[in-house]
Amino acid sequence: MTELTDPWADRAFLRDVQYRTDANLAARQSIYSYQEPRIDLQGRVIDLASPGAGEIVCDVGCGNGMYLAELARRGFAGRVLGLDLSVGMLGAARERLGTVAGVGLLAADATELPLRDDVADLTLALHMLYHVPDPSQALRELRRVTRPGGRVIIVLNGPDHLRELRAIVAEARGDEIWGQRERLRLDGGEVLAGRYFSSVTRHDFVSELRIPDPEPVADYVRSMSGTQHRADPERLVASVLARFPAAPGAVFTVTTHTGCLICTV
Repeated sequence: MTELTDPWADRAFLRDVQYRTDANLAARQSIYSYQEPRIDLQGRVIDLASPGAGEIVCDVGCGNGMYLAELARRGFAGRVLGLDLSVGMLGAARERLGTVAGVGLLAADATELPLRDDVADLTLALHMLYHVPDPSQALRELRRVTRPGGRVIIVLNGPDHLRELRAIVAEARGDEIWGQRERLRLDGGEVLAGRYFSSVTRHDFVSELRIPDPEPVADYVRSMSGTQHRADPERLVASVLARFPAAPGAVFTVTTHTGCLICTV
């Protein structure tokens, strides 16, 4: 199996392979159970978004519905629409939400949203702009569907996010490609958003993972597109784990750095 040169630009790969189900995303989400101090990212982002009673919220690139579930947990009574390129992801979101009322789910491309202008009071674009071939086009769409005076909330990773994990994967691969995979990071996203919105306010969340055993790292590496497209993925996983701290009681410490951009239309 050949490796994709730019998996983020391949919609078919994202929809039908990497995110055919939420298994790969769930593997990456689960590693944050080792975060110290723990950051309730969903809660912090929704706090910053401040959805008002009766507002219409669109979550573009909703994935397996973690932020939709946070809205539901808070008893948000407005109308909510979750959109994602992957039908499999929407299925996982539907399972997570269960019988929650007032939430619609729709398969859609973030660069060509099937929504009328100014439909949303609050539009979420969380952990997704690095997945679209043209982030500028996605930002134009996010602005188009959000009413004047409304908010667009963007979440991206900082340049040092998971740097220690990226380093051992790059070393195991014998190159630096894996560490460069995200096509848009927080600093660049802030600059780009400034071209489309009247104001952009940035909030950074920095912590670390303290991972006591190698299995969560193995699962994370297996979930990555660059691993799945190798001829012998388990050989890469084994090479990464050989670089995991081996001393008794040792932990692998990994930086986490995520940022939230509050953009006003």
